Amino acid sequence: MKTEELAPTAREARILRMLRALANPARFRIASLLAERKDCTSAQLVEALPLAQSSLFDHLTLLREAGIVQVSSDGPNRYYCLDPSTIDFLAAYLSGLGQQARSWTELVKTTQKEYHMEVREAAREDATAIAHIYNQGIEDRSATLETQLRTPEERSEWLATRGPRHPVLVAVDGLGTVVGWSSLNPFNPRPAYDHVADLSVYVAREQRGRGIGDTLLSALEVRARRLGYHKMVLAAFPTNAPGMRLYERHNFQTVGVYHEQGMLDDRWVDVIIMEKLLQ
Repeated sequence: MKTEELAPTAREARILRMLRALANPARFRIASLLAERKDCTSAQLVEALPLAQSSLFDHLTLLREAGIVQVSSDGPNRYYCLDPSTIDFLAAYLSGLGQQARSWTELVKTTQKEYHMEVREAAREDATAIAHIYNQGIEDRSATLETQLRTPEERSEWLATRGPRHPVLVAVDGLGTVVGWSSLNPFNPRPAYDHVADLSVYVAREQRGRGIGDTLLSALEVRARRLGYHKMVLAAFPTNAPGMRLYERHNFQTVGVYHEQGMLDDRWVDVIIMEKLLQ
């Protein structure tokens, strides 16, 4: 069991000091007021905020130690102001985290390298693993409105009915174990919708959080483009945060929401509709 604490880098320590300082509502309000008014004396701050002089001094001291607030001098008439470069530094760091959270290509490379992951066409022999993973998604009540569990026999028949334009892909680890699957599905039987593909992505419960979903979805998009599809669409639960972040990373856009579209375990469930144009 790991018991040691993580030691932050100098940069992380600076960010943590700033976040801790701003986490207090009073200090956050002081920073906001200084951003608005540019500079203030302590008397002006006391007049604007419901704080005692002694309490204000303590808050200003912590903000100064965090590098957020600067002071003109040490005399009785000193002025306090916000350091915009410090705020820019914090904003840039948090923005970088956001950009990293939205990226997926490096994650897929790491997944393929560390777990020796590869994506291949599903075979009839994969039916048992596909059924198992699909049943986990059904039982979790977070990915599908389906409630009837599947058997390996049913999934084997399902695989047999798939045509070349509706492939099923599986992610396989270095031991040859199927850890996830995805598929391109018919959106509508009318010929006008021949260039629109619905999609499914399922990852084994114990394998989630390793980039397998990104690996499968990126491979599925490559296949969809190769097959000449114009658009990929999906239906998801807006409450499935990891799933929503997966689709957003791959630039799927929200089309709308079907409110109370289905009932699971005696409760109504919303379904969000997303799409991505490929050409």
